[in-house]
Amino acid sequence: MKIFISSVIAGFEEYRAAAIAAVRSLGHEPITAENFPAGVSSPRVACLQGVRDADLVVLILGAAYGSVQPVSRMSATHEEYREAKDHRPVMAFVQEGIDREQAQAAFVREVEDWAGGLFRGAFHSAEELRDLVTRSVHRFELTAATTPVDAAEMLTRALEMIPRENRNFVGRSGPLLHVAVVGGPAQTILRPVEIEQPDLARDILRDATYGANPLFDTAHGSQQAHVRGSLELTQETGAAIVINERGAIRISAPIERGDGMLGALIEENVAAAAARALEHSAEILSKIDETERLSRVAIVAAIASNGAMGWRTRREDTANPNSMSMSSMFGRGDPEPVHFQPADRPRASLVFDRDRITADLLALLRRQWL
Repeated sequence: MKIFISSVIAGFEEYRAAAIAAVRSLGHEPITAENFPAGVSSPRVACLQGVRDADLVVLILGAAYGSVQPVSRMSATHEEYREAKDHRPVMAFVQEGIDREQAQAAFVREVEDWAGGLFRGAFHSAEELRDLVTRSVHRFELTAATTPVDAAEMLTRALEMIPRENRNFVGRSGPLLHVAVVGGPAQTILRPVEIEQPDLARDILRDATYGANPLFDTAHGSQQAHVRGSLELTQETGAAIVINERGAIRISAPIERGDGMLGALIEENVAAAAARALEHSAEILSKIDETERLSRVAIVAAIASNGAMGWRTRREDTANPNSMSMSSMFGRGDPEPVHFQPADRPRASLVFDRDRITADLLALLRRQWL
């Protein structure tokens, strides 16, 4: 296994040596900036490529932030962390009992917010760091060996969660945004008896109806059913929550129509539905998998348009509510679900990168309508 060691170098050699020794003691290959060949590319490009080539990133944070890079306005270590966190497992180790530079203190707070549930720890001495890295990497190795993450399999399961019927007609409910969140490694999260517990449905339904960002409308009743091992909570508005025994979740969030007679999809309303779906998915996942056995997630989204004839911003709809250019999707049925490439990302991104995920999903969905 290739493990990238990310930290400042100057004045931190003792701690880097401890981490490198820990990695080598387990038979793995450390990737370090000190060992990159000269002249192949710039040090910045070489380090970021080293992050991409690694199977795991060990991030070590001390007192110093490091030199700020002209392009990114971040330190090299901060850049490496940002590059890694969406695509590679990151283990963060934070030195305690020291005075940090202001920029480094902010960086540490960012990492601590992100790294909940990942292998991480605090250290004082180089010897303590070596022990922490050794134990954490060994634990990661055992977990990866017994329960590998299969991104393609996760994506397949997420796509299967999206309803396939053609919703391009005018019916009782308005347009819906379906968002499926499937976790990996694949395993049973809820035993059959657990998914049928009344308390589970009651708690999820309460949060979906009376929480800070409700999915269900209090003006309508809700229905509950267990179908082929899945818990399904639904409303006649089209709002729905589906959870299966593997911890896969599908949220169907109603999209508020525009004010015009044509009932266009309003971009801001689609974004609000996406944010709501991701928020409820994260909350449900934390409820059914508190110990975070699922470390990665694949996210898929699709719009069931239910007769919507186009896509426009709220400003465009307000300015010209009763006329518009018909969408290229009109009459062709609903488009295929969208997803990211690569399909999977760290589970914590559902919380800490929700705004960015929402914006990217919105961009992918918008392309299908314009």
